[in-house]
Amino acid sequence: MPPLQTTTLIGLLKTARLLRLVRVARKLDRYSEYGAAVLFLLMCTFALIAHWLACIWYAIGNVERSTHCRIGWLDSLGEQLGKHYNDTIPGSGPSIKDKYVTALYFTFSSLTSVGFGNVSPNTNSEKIFSICVMLIGSLMYASIFGNVSAIIQRLYSGTARYHTQMLRVREFIRFHQIPNPLRQRLEEYFQHAWSYTNGIDMNAVLKGFPECLQADICLHLNRTLLQNCKAFKGSTKGCLRALAMKFKTTHAPPGDTLVHAGDVITALYFISRGSIEILRGDVVVAILGKNDIFGEPINHQREVQRDVRALTGHKIQREDE
Repeated sequence: MPPLQTTTLIGLLKTARLLRLVRVARKLDRYSEYGAAVLFLLMCTFALIAHWLACIWYAIGNVERSTHCRIGWLDSLGEQLGKHYNDTIPGSGPSIKDKYVTALYFTFSSLTSVGFGNVSPNTNSEKIFSICVMLIGSLMYASIFGNVSAIIQRLYSGTARYHTQMLRVREFIRFHQIPNPLRQRLEEYFQHAWSYTNGIDMNAVLKGFPECLQADICLHLNRTLLQNCKAFKGSTKGCLRALAMKFKTTHAPPGDTLVHAGDVITALYFISRGSIEILRGDVVVAILGKNDIFGEPINHQREVQRDVRALTGHKIQREDE
């Protein structure tokens, strides 16, 4: 065999330098919640191990040939391809590409426990190595592919949560026999709110933090409203932090009535997204937009004399009493 081919294949073993990727993998731990990325990394790891084992498989076959053994997998490959080895002719036998592809094919089929048998170990050394590959494959199945189902489940966890909660809403509608117009409003509200919140209950999340941190989070979430609304001009940082803790976010789909005539107002409403129309009967008397305010003063609770209806999908910050 020419020294060039031997040097080239031995050089493939230098890919062990890729072990430095372990350092990168440690830094990627923070992104482990992204199932697609983890699945891709696991598959790359599997392919890399198969590549290393293929290099060892070729090295064993090459050593067996140097001992004038003519039953190894390299000689069998030469017979199958019609490229027989001839020690008197340099470069005879299968090409470097044929050897690498065949070796990689063998390691992949062994690691995945497929084992078609068209590439098989013949010598004792090859059989011992095949046993080791099978053991490695079983361990990889337990440690890598055993997590694939969990990763795929995590990829679709958001969709599963949506369908689960939507099923609860429909069961509630069915159990209480809610009529169709109101049923449609319930489903539209759920779908609209989910598109903005992705099913995350901010109140439940905030409860797990101390009040000082809750205030900072609320201040960040409501920063646009606090900065742009005229009602908060000139307020101190402490005042804004206290007010931000009182805000509650309400999402409403287009066409939904937020406040009916005759309802008692117990909060001020600040529009942070979308637009709202004020109705008197069927007549639109005003249209409110971003950063506008509606509602009676909270220290004088009075009944609403007009309907308040959403024109477009919007988000409202509500300050409760």
